[in-house]
Amino acid sequence: MTVDYKADVMYDIRKHLWENLQSSEIIDPYDYYSDNLDEVLVPIIPVQQMAEMNQFLSGKTHIVYDKVGISYEDNWAICCEQIMFNIYSTDFAQIVEIRNLMMDLYRRMDESARDVNWFDQISDKFKFYSIFIADISATTPSEELAGFLSTEVVLEVKYSREANTEGRFI
Repeated sequence: MTVDYKADVMYDIRKHLWENLQSSEIIDPYDYYSDNLDEVLVPIIPVQQMAEMNQFLSGKTHIVYDKVGISYEDNWAICCEQIMFNIYSTDFAQIVEIRNLMMDLYRRMDESARDVNWFDQISDKFKFYSIFIADISATTPSEELAGFLSTEVVLEVKYSREANTEGRFI
């Protein structure tokens, strides 16, 4: 059996956040509809895809994410990672709204993990134990994107991944 090393918890968190941004009506998915691709583009993108997405996200609120490594605790079966979300918008109020939603979703540690586990029932690779806000930066003018404001929200995530009897991922 081949291990799927592409599977990653940051994709599950991204799906959960996108669903909540839509259901709370903070972001209208149809604002991100691409006629060229004939589909809605999710404006939560990995950092390496930024250049390709500029044409589709021009002037629009979007979130860029990546994983920040942290050391494991005594129990190596529990993975510990941080996921960094950079929120970009020309609208300060929308940044505040997204930041407040993320705080509400992910500040409750094991309760936040339970919500993501429930949301992502179809994934049998991961079990979340704790998700909490590790850091929120002040909103400042973006250094990367002229005319945008940005803020950073960092989540700390503790989870396990399905493993074999030797503790290796499966």
